[in-house]
Amino acid sequence: MRVTIIGRATARLLLQLVLVTLFAFILLAISPIEPLNYYIGNQMMTLSAEQRLLLAQNLGLDQSITERFIIWSQHLMQGDLGFSIKFQQPVSDVIKERFPSSLLLMGASWTLSLLVGYSLGLIAALKENSIWDRLITRLTWVLASTPSFWLALILIYVFAVKLTLLPVCCSAPLGMDPNNVPWLTRIEHLILPCIALALTSLAPIVLHTKEKVLDVLASDHVNYARMHGQSTFGIIRHSLLRNSLTPALVLHLASFAELFGGSVLAETVFNFPGLGNTLVLAGLSGDTALLMGITLITAIFIFTGNSCANLLRDYLLPGQELSK
Repeated sequence: MRVTIIGRATARLLLQLVLVTLFAFILLAISPIEPLNYYIGNQMMTLSAEQRLLLAQNLGLDQSITERFIIWSQHLMQGDLGFSIKFQQPVSDVIKERFPSSLLLMGASWTLSLLVGYSLGLIAALKENSIWDRLITRLTWVLASTPSFWLALILIYVFAVKLTLLPVCCSAPLGMDPNNVPWLTRIEHLILPCIALALTSLAPIVLHTKEKVLDVLASDHVNYARMHGQSTFGIIRHSLLRNSLTPALVLHLASFAELFGGSVLAETVFNFPGLGNTLVLAGLSGDTALLMGITLITAIFIFTGNSCANLLRDYLLPGQELSK
C-alpha cells in the first residue's frame, strides 16, 4: 500500500515538473525580453553584428526554444541546472545562497499566520455576534481584499519611515553580508516581511476556523459536556482544539502555492534576498537557466505542501472536505 502511494506521488510529481518546465519555456519563447540585450547592457551600441552573434553562440541564445529546452533537459538529467547570466555563477549556487532566506521567511510567516489566524477564528466563534466577532470578521474581509504589495508599503511607511522602529528593507544592514550579522539583527530585518506575508494568508484560516468551531460548539457531545458542568476552558481543550486545529493545519498546508506567491511580492517590496526576489530578477533579465531552476524548486516545494495536506486529511480527517 505504501509503495503504491509513493509510486503515484512520484508519478504526479514528475508529470507536474514536466508540464511546469514546458509551459515555462513556452512563456519564455513569447516573452518580449531579449536576454542578449540585457547581458550586453550599455555596450549594446559598441558591439558589431559579428560580435553579437558570437556572444549569442557562446551563451546558447542563437538556438531555437525547442533546442534550448532539449539541451537544458539533458543537462538537468545529469544534475546540472545551468549557468546564470544575471549572477554569473551556477544556478545551483544561486539557489543554495538564497533559498535559506526564503525558507526562513516563509516558515516564520506560515507559523505566525497559523497561530494568529486560528486564535482569531476561535475567539470570533466563542464570542459569536459580539463586538469582537464583528471586529475580527470585518478585519478579516478587509485583509482578504487588500493587495499584498499595498499592505507591505503601508507597513514600511508606518513602522520604518514614521516610527523608525524597524528597518526599511533587506535581510541585513546595507553593505553587510547577511551571513555575518548577528541573529538579532537578522530578526529585525525579518519582522516586516514576515508580518506582511502572514497577513496575506490570514483570512482563510480565520474564516475556516470560525466555521469549524461553530459546528463543533453545536454538536451533541459539546452540549452534553456543558450539561455536566464542564468549563469553557475544558471544552476548548478537549473538544475544540482536537476537532478544529487539525483542519486548519491541513488547510494551511494546502496553501503553499499562495505562500510562495506572496513571498515573491514581499521579497520584491522589501528587497529581501530570497528566491522570490531572485525569480523576479531572472524574469526581467531573461535568465532562462535561473528561471527554470527556481521554477523546479518552487514546483517541488508546492507539491510537498499539498502532499502533506493530503496525507493529514486522509489519516486524520477521513471523509471530510475542506472549504477554502
